[in-house]
Amino acid sequence: SSGINAEYGRLPRRLAKCGQSVSLAFHNLGCSVPRKGMVLMSGHYESYCVEEFTAEIYILQHASTSKIKIGFEATVFIENIRQKVLITHMDREITTGQKAKVRLKFLQYPDIVASGAKLFMRNGRTKAMGTVSDVIKIPTRIV
Repeated sequence: SSGINAEYGRLPRRLAKCGQSVSLAFHNLGCSVPRKGMVLMSGHYESYCVEEFTAEIYILQHASTSKIKIGFEATVFIENIRQKVLITHMDREITTGQKAKVRLKFLQYPDIVASGAKLFMRNGRTKAMGTVSDVIKIPTRIV
């Protein structure tokens, strides 16, 4: 049989309240299964997917003597998102201990990101933290 099982706090549930983080298991739906980290929303909620966003970042550590510049790739962590990004624009090249305003582009697929969200980036031993300052929204249709 087909269906969905839900768990909250490792216990089976029939109902989830707004704001709760629940685990869902889909069985024999006959369609593509949602990927990990997807967000379920009301059909009345106006949602936006984001391919690109701007952020203020601070470089915590950069092992190389070269500066971070346009074309730099890293893995970004924003709430439940873990995805590769590419720096497409920046106000200046930076290294350890410096700040910059950058535009980041998701390399795998669009995701839901909110302005003001905290982020962490890493690539090898290079680490940065920051805040999402603006998003370039792509309207999506909720089915």
